[in-house]
Amino acid sequence: MSSNKVGVASPTRDEATSNARERPGVVLEVKGLVKEYPGTRALDGVDIEIRQGEIHALLGENGAGKSTLIRSICGASRPTAGQIFIDGRPVELNSPQEAQDLGIAVVHQHFNLVPQLSVAENLFLSQTLPRRMGVFVNWSVIGRRAKKLLERVGLNIDPWTEVSKLRPDESAMVAIAKAIGSDARIVILDEPTSALLPAEVSILFGHMRRLATEGHSFLYVSHRLTEVFEIADRVTVLRDGRRAGAWTREEMSRKAIIKAIVGGDKPWIEETDVSRIAYGESVFAAAALAGGKVRDLTFELRSGEILGFAGLPGSGAEEALDLLFGRSAVAGGHLTVHGKPLTLRSPRDAKTAGIALVPKNRHTESLLSGASVRENISLPNLDRFVSDPFARFIRRGRERAESQGVAAKLAIKMPGIESSIDSLSGGNQQKAILGRWLASGAKIFMLNSPTAAVDIGAKADIYNLIREIAASGAAVIFTSTEVEEFPRVCHRVIIFRDGVVVGELSGATATEANIMHLAVGDEDER
Repeated sequence: MSSNKVGVASPTRDEATSNARERPGVVLEVKGLVKEYPGTRALDGVDIEIRQGEIHALLGENGAGKSTLIRSICGASRPTAGQIFIDGRPVELNSPQEAQDLGIAVVHQHFNLVPQLSVAENLFLSQTLPRRMGVFVNWSVIGRRAKKLLERVGLNIDPWTEVSKLRPDESAMVAIAKAIGSDARIVILDEPTSALLPAEVSILFGHMRRLATEGHSFLYVSHRLTEVFEIADRVTVLRDGRRAGAWTREEMSRKAIIKAIVGGDKPWIEETDVSRIAYGESVFAAAALAGGKVRDLTFELRSGEILGFAGLPGSGAEEALDLLFGRSAVAGGHLTVHGKPLTLRSPRDAKTAGIALVPKNRHTESLLSGASVRENISLPNLDRFVSDPFARFIRRGRERAESQGVAAKLAIKMPGIESSIDSLSGGNQQKAILGRWLASGAKIFMLNSPTAAVDIGAKADIYNLIREIAASGAAVIFTSTEVEEFPRVCHRVIIFRDGVVVGELSGATATEANIMHLAVGDEDER
């Protein structure tokens, strides 16, 4: 791993080791790291250091170099130049196993767990299992070891519980326990809170702080700035493969960090001025609608309006969108679209009525993985491109032109309209999903966590796109697991709890605190 292959100024091994020794407590140091791929430089002289017992946040837009840096640190990809030091000693990491042997472990966004196996089986999945008589797996020993490991991370659960039955925060802690069990001193957490409730995030952070006091170090990757300010001891920002800034907890500034992430020349809407606009006519209404978890849902949505459905997971907010799109059965009540009765027997009925849905999980519910950007954008609109009603031939030229127009309008960054959707960043994938419905002519958009797992710059683009949809005369129903998004995006918010609407907020009253107060309920009610 040469330190001068591409002319990056890097210290000699003796100098770097001396520097590390002058800074006691530095367990991982990266100096002048470069990673080149054909035609691009993913990392360009990146420096970062992680100290013992520190929670260090790594921020940046998708494509900024975070994943490449993590792959280099965990041995999955060899840098082109630069050096990595563990405890002041230069190391060459040729495989993830070598990184693990040196105490580095990665917990990915989906926690590296097998849902169908027990907690104990997951904890020791990659290790040599104890045997009885050298033949039979000693499950009692595994159970005792698993219990001790769970106690070590503060998790009080049965080690033989199937992972699929755990809460998301428990799954996250099992993944961390698995890393700790492999003697990891440096744990890299890649978006660990993306599927967690606010209360679960607090539990996870409490465990992380306690483990940090025991000497474990964390490199914490997240797009959620609020959480970063809550948990991080230090922050490093990458942009375009370079380090754009680094701050201690005392130095952290939201404005400075956002500027470093998106660049000084890019717009960022931190707080939206949700002005009172002149709404149009009623376009979508429900009266005493019921189905699944949802009971007695009554609302009216007008053209030009962005209406929020807020609530904790399982409250009915997300479930209401499935009900309104025909993905779950209506058990009672009435719906009207543009003043006319609407019967929903399937999503096809909703689409025919001009209703669009962007589901929460784009990978499992929206994207055609392996297909092109063109195919993903044109998916709900193929009938318009059919040349023959019997042979069902598609006019590819017309389809390609329309998809290209949508991609250009939404400024989707891509190698080309025929490139795989999998090659796009999360934010650009989400734009493509929104774009397919813009092309369909839909007038009612239902968006379930449209900015989930996208970077800050892409969030700003999606917020602006939502506003443009409303300004064009369409209407939007918006829900999110991030409560802070509702005041930024919505004109009005209705709050669900236990399947029913428990309140409505608008204007200055639609604050995070007020939304959470209604969503959680009073102490007596709990």
